[in-house]
Amino acid sequence: MTSATARTARSLRLLLLPALLGAGCATFVEVPVETPLQSKIDVSRFRRVLVAGFATELAESDFELSPETVRLLQNQLRANTKMQVLEPDRPPLQDALEQVLEKLGEGGKYSKQEREQYKVETDRILQDGDFWRKVGEEFQQPLIVTGRVGFETQNRSGFQAEERVVREPGSNRPRLVRGNRYLERKGFSLSAELIFVDGRTGQALHKEKFTEEVLYGEDQKVSPLSSYFELMDRILPNFLGVISPQKIRGTRVLLR
Repeated sequence: MTSATARTARSLRLLLLPALLGAGCATFVEVPVETPLQSKIDVSRFRRVLVAGFATELAESDFELSPETVRLLQNQLRANTKMQVLEPDRPPLQDALEQVLEKLGEGGKYSKQEREQYKVETDRILQDGDFWRKVGEEFQQPLIVTGRVGFETQNRSGFQAEERVVREPGSNRPRLVRGNRYLERKGFSLSAELIFVDGRTGQALHKEKFTEEVLYGEDQKVSPLSSYFELMDRILPNFLGVISPQKIRGTRVLLR
């Protein structure tokens, strides 16, 4: 169950509770229920699936974003679908992106204009039906999963309002004191724009964008890679919901 669905279910239970308590001596019980959801695209005609790699920003990173995302999606597809998961030595998109980088000059020293040019070129490749049709021919016309992923570190430090109860010396009466406290907070955000391509035609079947973020307090020491996995755990159920039926688990309150 996604976090939004879980919050909705809890809100419904809280709204129903006063009415149930007002029903005199009636008792109630929570019964688990499952609601089926259809997939967003029909993939029954595909016997194979290829995670073809992802475009990323031209920035230094503590880990390789595209390969990690490819591995995670491959594992999910292998465990939750009946399609054969293809695993080439080099994702097809990687070669195309490296050719774009060769045109930009020396690696690691890209100007703002070069970064913008790189994004334009990668967007063009992601939308190039002829490119993906040729990839489909090479890999026996699979369902192709590709797109763009981004991972950023965010500084969310700042002043936060707080309230404290204090007692003045020589007085037994407490006093509420309001003020501001500076908090060191660090955050991470993950965005994934996923494109599902028909390997027979090279045309996009579906596009979906996911964004998640997480914040940590000053006493929490979490690595970027651990945060990436935490955020991907939130995205993966929605990714699977695009290509396979899912079930939303919740509870229903019944009177006795």
